[in-house]
Amino acid sequence: MFDFGFVIPLYAEARPLLAKLKNRQIKTTASRKVYTGFFQKREISLIVCGCGKIKSASATQYLIDNYSAKVYCHFGTAGAISDKLRIGDIVIADRVIEHDVIELFPKKVPPPTHRISTSGLMAHLKNYNHSTLIRGSILSGDEDVITTERKRELYRSYKSLAVDWESAGFALTCQLNKVKGYILRGISDYAYEHTASEYKKNQKLVMKNMMELLSCIFNKNFGLNQTAGAGK
Repeated sequence: MFDFGFVIPLYAEARPLLAKLKNRQIKTTASRKVYTGFFQKREISLIVCGCGKIKSASATQYLIDNYSAKVYCHFGTAGAISDKLRIGDIVIADRVIEHDVIELFPKKVPPPTHRISTSGLMAHLKNYNHSTLIRGSILSGDEDVITTERKRELYRSYKSLAVDWESAGFALTCQLNKVKGYILRGISDYAYEHTASEYKKNQKLVMKNMMELLSCIFNKNFGLNQTAGAGK
């Protein structure tokens, strides 16, 4: 059993962690690459899932079925929709809302929500001296949020911190399999008209901050004896 299993949307987001893997091996399956190796003496597996909830869910399930781990982690970039956030901040998600699920029947049904227990992680990071860390809810849906109008609409509706594509697929799959999973999302842009240029400019900074956080998480025997499900 691996210590950690990582599900990451893009190779550019996975590259800094892959560069630090010792004894790295690669296996190609189902048009995806799974990387294994050691990071700070912990054995990890890593899959680059691609964009969207479906790809994220299927990659997470594949990793759980074939590279069983004690803890799973999903990280990548995100767009801020709350004014609380700045470029380079990292959101630890305690709730993921699928904002693109729209019920049109007369009885209004709220969008699917996936809760994540983060108490163990936050306790582990209590001495982490970094002002960029914030815990809260994020929105996840197969939609590029790239206008100020849409950003404000989403914030008014859900009061969440950030928006991404893949977290909901990861969170739901961890819940269904009753495995522990955490979501870390670094803010690369403000989810508005300049998102594309901001992402290109800030992606390396976000991943630098993410690697610092991962190094702190790996520094101790965090989570390796815990078995609670992601939604418990």
